[in-house]
Amino acid sequence: MKNEITDLQNKFNVIKNKGYIKGLKQNSIGNAGLTFENLIGKKNDEFQIADYNGIEIKTRNSFNTMQMTLFSLVPSNAFGLELKRLRDTYGYPDSDFKNINRLTASIYGNKKSYLKNFYSFKLLVDYLEKKVFLCIYNPKNILIEKKIYWDFEDIITMINNKLLYLAIVKYRSIIKNSEKYFKYNSINFYKFKNISTFFDLVNNGVIKLSICLGVYKSGYKKGKEHDHGVTFSIREEDILKLYNKFII
Repeated sequence: MKNEITDLQNKFNVIKNKGYIKGLKQNSIGNAGLTFENLIGKKNDEFQIADYNGIEIKTRNSFNTMQMTLFSLVPSNAFGLELKRLRDTYGYPDSDFKNINRLTASIYGNKKSYLKNFYSFKLLVDYLEKKVFLCIYNPKNILIEKKIYWDFEDIITMINNKLLYLAIVKYRSIIKNSEKYFKYNSINFYKFKNISTFFDLVNNGVIKLSICLGVYKSGYKKGKEHDHGVTFSIREEDILKLYNKFII
């Protein structure tokens, strides 16, 4: 892997020396990341494998303090229906479209997360069953459901395919003539520690799970349900709890 990392470092150095570069897809979510991937020659996006020669690339604004998404993964027992059932059963009416439920939640293993309708969610890492369960409590804090889960094996497969090596690229942006330009300032490489560490960090609330089931507010899908899925994420300041710094 050292050769692949050296190759990416060299490509980054060339890009950095170019200074500000016009964004590839203006007004597109992830414009900075798409632009960088195009510059290194990455053509197709496959969310189940690492971005570039076994290295997952996270492109982040230098001032970004938001959590960093590790991966998206539907529940192992989803069958395409469980997230809709969650929305219908535990969601709450959207502020603009009262006939549609929305459900957005940040869920941790070390504390309960309360929804607007006073239900609460919590993760349970079951090391014996080798599953991460979504536990749901009613407004009286009584456990009423423990049906949805992520198999350890599904999570392990995702990590092995996508997250064994990580590159975090930092950039700054400016707007010129109503168009965005990006300057890529730094790149750092990391190597995944081990899977036990991952599950311990979920259990301790360092890695969180997010559910985002909302409603389109504009465009031709306005008023329709959207499903931005389920993601596992971590704060960048905690990255060394999950990874070791890779020194070339």
